[in-house]
Amino acid sequence: MARISVRLVLADEVVLPVMLDLCYDSADPYAVSLTFHLFADESVEWVIGRDLLLEGQQGLAGMGDVQVWPSRRPWVGQVHIALAPCAKRDAVIVTAPARALDAFLRRTLEVVPAGTEECHLNLDGTVRQLLRGPGEPR
Repeated sequence: MARISVRLVLADEVVLPVMLDLCYDSADPYAVSLTFHLFADESVEWVIGRDLLLEGQQGLAGMGDVQVWPSRRPWVGQVHIALAPCAKRDAVIVTAPARALDAFLRRTLEVVPAGTEECHLNLDGTVRQLLRGPGEPR
């Protein structure tokens, strides 16, 4: 896990500084959890693909409700993440320090190297859970 300070850019150019927790679990090797701490008692969690964050450090990655791209000015050292909760609402742009995001992602790659994610999945356990009848113990 890593906690970093990011900026949320909302509609009408409203900018909110918030803390963001980045979490990675090798049991779900394709995903990174982003938990935004908006207020003292309110947080919002998004789960996005680790590969999307990795690709977005180099250039525009993703389509649809999540996109990631580096700052057009590399000396600024920022990565932008656009989160669009639904088609009727404007996307929220998260501006994160590139160095902190890169350090977090490098640590995830030490735990589960790229291309080995499938080796960390417990597919047999998942299939057993799906095949159990209602009321059977897990």
